[in-house]
Amino acid sequence: MEKRDVIICTVGTSLLTNIDTPYKPEAGISAELHEKLQQARRSDNDVALLKLLLEIEPTSRICGAEINSIEDALTTKSLNLRHLFLFVSDTVDGRKMGDLLARYYRQRRDLDLETSEFVAVEKLQDKEPKDFKIHGLRNLVREMGKVIQRYTSDRIVINATGGYKAQIAIAVVIGQTLGIPVLYRHERFSEIIDFPPMPVAFDYSLLGENSALLTDFERGEAFSLAEVGELDERLRVLLEEVDVDGEPVFELGAIGEIFMLGYRQRVLKPHALPPAAEDKKRPPSFSDHHYPKGFEEFVRKVWQETPWIETAESRGYSGQRGIKGIGFYVREGRLFGAYQDKDNFGGRFEIFTTATSPDELIWAADFLNQKYREW
Repeated sequence: MEKRDVIICTVGTSLLTNIDTPYKPEAGISAELHEKLQQARRSDNDVALLKLLLEIEPTSRICGAEINSIEDALTTKSLNLRHLFLFVSDTVDGRKMGDLLARYYRQRRDLDLETSEFVAVEKLQDKEPKDFKIHGLRNLVREMGKVIQRYTSDRIVINATGGYKAQIAIAVVIGQTLGIPVLYRHERFSEIIDFPPMPVAFDYSLLGENSALLTDFERGEAFSLAEVGELDERLRVLLEEVDVDGEPVFELGAIGEIFMLGYRQRVLKPHALPPAAEDKKRPPSFSDHHYPKGFEEFVRKVWQETPWIETAESRGYSGQRGIKGIGFYVREGRLFGAYQDKDNFGGRFEIFTTATSPDELIWAADFLNQKYREW
């Protein structure tokens, strides 16, 4: 494995569980030291607990899955660890583990890390299963995405050893989707293993066709079936459906968050579409129809502010309840915009660009939605 300097680690509570469990010789420490660890736990003395922990060999089983697996990765995977991010549950023990491990690695003089931080993932807990499924796992993707965006995927390794099984599974899918090496060590394994690369890929034409709606979902909005209208069946795998007052309401699910993260981190590139040639840069044209208030002004604004748009032409309006206000999308290899005024009267227009491929059209739709969706 090439020299990578960032580890993203899923974290459970194995260290605390091992300390609380009655002494076993296979823990790798003496009974006397184990009793001191338990005393520190009972008295909630984190300073004493950390001091004792730093005296123990990190390969000892008492240290738990996270420390054991990180140590194994450092000695066998040729990492140049400088930054460590620990993702813990939204629980008292989760935060305690995160704080303890973050301080432990900051005080490991043999490592001299620049960063050792824990992230408590909101609603990643086992008291409310619906919150865990709908929000916790999605928040995990979002928080990991922030680290990946900051350091780029070619510097990162994911250690998916600790935590809830679903937490580990999501971390694996993130790694496979973004091409990030994923490591795992089961307690019965003698060493840490790499997950083999797998053909995990998404069809991002789905993003182009539903760009406006997915932009809203990505920003945390939820829609009832009545608001969405006819929902593309391919979108359902990206969404979570919850019942609100007897009516289904859709939100972006964990897989949907990974779908968008994959596009943002791996597929989305700054295409930098070339500006339109002077002889093709023509003002938008409008047929002789009654349009929504501000429609023509908006179309001209988009055309003027976007160098790679050659021109735009008005088109007939067809409901599309899933698009509220302003939205851009790709249909059959063509880029369209939709606009609704405050009276919910709408108009559509086709946009002609310098894009030469379907991928560039998808990028164009996403770009315009990011810039104008809330205009």
